[in-house]
Amino acid sequence: MENEPSPELAILFDFYERLPRKGPGSKASTLRALELLKQLPSEPRVVDFGCGGGASTLPLAEAGCRVSAVDIHQPFLDEVMTAARAAGLSDRITTHAADMGEPPFPNESFDLIWAEAAIYNIGFNEGLKRWRPLLRSGGKIAVSEVTWLSDSPPQEIVEFWHREYPAITMIAENEERLVNAGFKLIDSFPLPMQDWADYYEPQQIELDRYRTEHADDPTAQAVMDALQEEIDVWRRYGEHYGYVFYLGEKKLAD
Repeated sequence: MENEPSPELAILFDFYERLPRKGPGSKASTLRALELLKQLPSEPRVVDFGCGGGASTLPLAEAGCRVSAVDIHQPFLDEVMTAARAAGLSDRITTHAADMGEPPFPNESFDLIWAEAAIYNIGFNEGLKRWRPLLRSGGKIAVSEVTWLSDSPPQEIVEFWHREYPAITMIAENEERLVNAGFKLIDSFPLPMQDWADYYEPQQIELDRYRTEHADDPTAQAVMDALQEEIDVWRRYGEHYGYVFYLGEKKLAD
């Protein structure tokens, strides 16, 4: 946490501070995933890794959860608490400036682990492995992960994702990874295309504005180029991939 971010990461943080969502998703998809997780306590203890500005944190708190919101970027956590106070939910949310790869919690602290569009930062397998001990017996996990939705995606999109995130794979393989990590698979479902549209539309507006504001900064322009490529790729090939929610329950040790 003491290390200063790279210039590129600092630009990304500054850019996403201006946006309501830091990754694809929606309140409806968050609540759908929560509804599929049966037999939770009446006020489940939840850790929301990579919470960003609270796009999933607040719906979870509204639904009765007590949420520990974790992000490495303090301004995102400040955004969470500003929104929580405005919604009358600040008593249900605590924030933790921490690396999701080194969670600052004792084992068996939570009934539910949550991570939307975030586990890729440490890898799907690694996240499942590191986070499983945090769950109490019978605890649940809900994570979304970018996943192929097509058996034969066009070569251009294959090359893009293998460059950006080589671990991308099919739903069945991620479900198998979940089971191999010590979970019983409950369900999985892809996010609707509208979740992506609602994420990228305001991002495009802000991206164009950011380019103008930082016209003389080549690093900022390069970061915006990369973001623009991501948006353009989705516009052309979005039906071939997407974020998929994977829901599981911690199995007892064999």
